[in-house]
Amino acid sequence: MTFTHLHVHSHYSLMDGLCSPKELLIAAKNMGQTAIAITDHGTLSSHRDMQIAAKELGMKPILGLEAYISETDRFDKRDIRVRDDNTSVFNHIILLSKNQKGLINLQKLSQIAWTEGFYRKPRIDLEVLSEYGDGLIVLSGCLNGLICKAIEKNNESRAIELLKWFKNRFNDDFYIEVQPHNPIEINKKLLELGDKLNIKSVSTSDCHFATEDQRDVVELMLILSTKPNMNKSATYESAKSKENIFERFNHLYPERPITFEGTDLYVESLENIKKSYEKIGIIRNDIFENTLEITNKIEEYEFYQDLSLLPQPKKDANQQLFELCYKSLENKKITNKIYKERLDEELNIIKDKNFSSYFLVVSEMINWAKDNGILVGPGRGSAAGSLVCYLLGITEVDPIEYDLLFFRFINPERNDFPDIDTDFEDRRRKEVKDYLKKKFKNVASISTFTYF
Repeated sequence: MTFTHLHVHSHYSLMDGLCSPKELLIAAKNMGQTAIAITDHGTLSSHRDMQIAAKELGMKPILGLEAYISETDRFDKRDIRVRDDNTSVFNHIILLSKNQKGLINLQKLSQIAWTEGFYRKPRIDLEVLSEYGDGLIVLSGCLNGLICKAIEKNNESRAIELLKWFKNRFNDDFYIEVQPHNPIEINKKLLELGDKLNIKSVSTSDCHFATEDQRDVVELMLILSTKPNMNKSATYESAKSKENIFERFNHLYPERPITFEGTDLYVESLENIKKSYEKIGIIRNDIFENTLEITNKIEEYEFYQDLSLLPQPKKDANQQLFELCYKSLENKKITNKIYKERLDEELNIIKDKNFSSYFLVVSEMINWAKDNGILVGPGRGSAAGSLVCYLLGITEVDPIEYDLLFFRFINPERNDFPDIDTDFEDRRRKEVKDYLKKKFKNVASISTFTYF
């Protein structure tokens, strides 16, 4: 029998998960597993990387989310200190896309969480989960899940009430989640309630890294993330005398709010997971078999290998860019052949890379802002090394006069898009975004992830 990990965090769970989706897929494949889920905290940003890597490795991706859910409603933004009803600001729940419809609903839930339910975290509630629950498989979550928290508070009636709600809404697509590192009494109560209410249970490991040898790196990341108080009596020599890295961590930071020490939160083999359960007196095969049942329910998602996301002008983009640049040369009364040679070189590289439409869009955005009295920075970053950017009005820095390098901006050996950094005055940035929405219709914000 094999096994599928259904609760897994990548480095898109910032300062919590360690590895890329590809590393996690490789770890699962090395264990003889054929599929793995990705369930990052409050974000779907890993899904594209997951699909690309899974296709490359011949693995089945399960696109999911560890959502934050409000026990009351998503608009309840009371501080925990003033809550007299014993509810949490948020709990955790695992949502897996069973099919394309489920993935679309998951995306909608994520949007609602960020735009309507955000309070400390992007939160949904039972109302919107019910409304957009079609095509989803739901797991009850970790120790911070709604069910576990009710059990922890000795409120079994509330746990049963919630379990019945999930069972009624999701039928056989709702599973009780048990984890080998949970307190024994929590796991046993979860299994007991599942058997009592005829709800299947499933084992997850809450993976935060790919392989066991990464444990010390993850612990260091948690220390950086949570910033625990340091042992004031610790010295370099006293820390150095400790036998291993975890002893050093414990010596330097004895009161860490979060630690993975003693828990196996990585992509383990089924054999190791079984042994962990046996140690706490749980011997059941159904909780492993049900991971495969869920895997078999997952249908193929839509996947587009190469996406052309830039708007294309009616006129040939390369020709349009050529004409605009040479017209600007003429308007600036620049006749020095050095400029023409540099311009031809840049235009040829931009054409070869199929970047022309990108420059046209950025130029249109910046010149619209200037025409409407919005302050725009003169140029920042490597784009200041481009004569094309200067001639289009994207920057106001002559790269030839200041001997700036174009290849710092676009390297012919690389295929990633150029990055033009632009500064707009803060109070009018929204106007620029609104213009882009009106002009190009289907637009989206993008972000750059910094993991440390």
